[in-house]
Amino acid sequence: MGKDLNGRELGKGISQRADGNYMARYVDRYKKRHTFYGRDLKALRRKLEKARYESEQGMFLSGGNITLSEWFEEFLKLYKEGKVKETTVYRIRQTFSSCKKNIVGVMKLQDIRAIHIQQLINELDEKGFTYGTIRLLKSLLNEMFKKAVGNGYILINPCDAVVMPRKVTYEARFLTEQEQEMFLEVAKEYSHYDIFCACLSFGARIGEVLGLKWSDVDFEKKTINIQRTLHYSKVKENESCHFFFTTPKTETSNREIPLLPETEAILKRVHKKQLRNRMLYATQWKNEEPFDDMVFTTQQGMPIRYGDVNRTIKTVILKANLQEEELAKFENREPFTLKPFTPHCFRHTFVTRCKINGVPYETIQLYVGHSDKETTAYYNHEKPEIDISTLNKVSFLSVV
Repeated sequence: MGKDLNGRELGKGISQRADGNYMARYVDRYKKRHTFYGRDLKALRRKLEKARYESEQGMFLSGGNITLSEWFEEFLKLYKEGKVKETTVYRIRQTFSSCKKNIVGVMKLQDIRAIHIQQLINELDEKGFTYGTIRLLKSLLNEMFKKAVGNGYILINPCDAVVMPRKVTYEARFLTEQEQEMFLEVAKEYSHYDIFCACLSFGARIGEVLGLKWSDVDFEKKTINIQRTLHYSKVKENESCHFFFTTPKTETSNREIPLLPETEAILKRVHKKQLRNRMLYATQWKNEEPFDDMVFTTQQGMPIRYGDVNRTIKTVILKANLQEEELAKFENREPFTLKPFTPHCFRHTFVTRCKINGVPYETIQLYVGHSDKETTAYYNHEKPEIDISTLNKVSFLSVV
């Protein structure tokens, strides 16, 4: 409780300065301290109460006090949370993350101009972000600024003057047979080897592979049911990273597909290893819902993070290249360099192998869960008219 110069109580957050002015202070929901001054104690109290109320209700004294990141959190609370799926909120956070890593994230709304958003867009383009990713970010910012205009925080939407980079269609990165053989030969030494083989053998997205449960696999009917994606991240700003499931990327991503012979062999191998680990680690084995019955786990039964798989790929590539350099020196030739790639490259490789071996677009589209033919056509090969049975004739791991 503050006091006046005569020692009388003035109430929480209010005090009187030596010059006779009253001072009121409060901390808003973003942990920012605000201070007001005035000679009129009653008027100052009213101003303090109004400011506290507006802060508690998610309102603001003026747009000038809000940074873009603060408005993003408020935007989510007002327009998204409770109105869309929690997983959609997660994806929105992922889209906005580029802003938090850029100076624009800490800028006040009233100070942001089109040039700042344009600089952000250009920077992401230079870093190699895809056109689709940049378009999603611009769309999100456009909606946020529209709502900010509607709430009277800013006068104009800076996204109105932003120009998207030229859309460039890149050929998907896939592994040649030589690259695949070189990679898998070294990868055999690592715990994620079976994940790499599974990705190559049926072309699912890495999150779909990591999200597989044994209940999704029917060895009798020879089918796999793709119905979830595994993530390891934050869903809300104030929580720690954790595992959670989302539905697959699109409606067509939720699918039942044939269990191909190579995939079946891989999964049976994984099942045997897992049974052995269950016995070996017994009481230490993790078996908590909803992450019980997972196909791909750590030795102690925990789900596997995408980031760990990606790091293993980098390690394998580095080791494979070092071994190739030594071998090339011994054989007196130029070394063959395995270029960097991400887990998504396995999916590209599966699709490319299908195309090379004459599998029809329609078959590939349904199998990998592409939403339309145009997405599948992104992978550069001619379209032959061959029956669906061609899938069973393709050996995706023949180079192993």
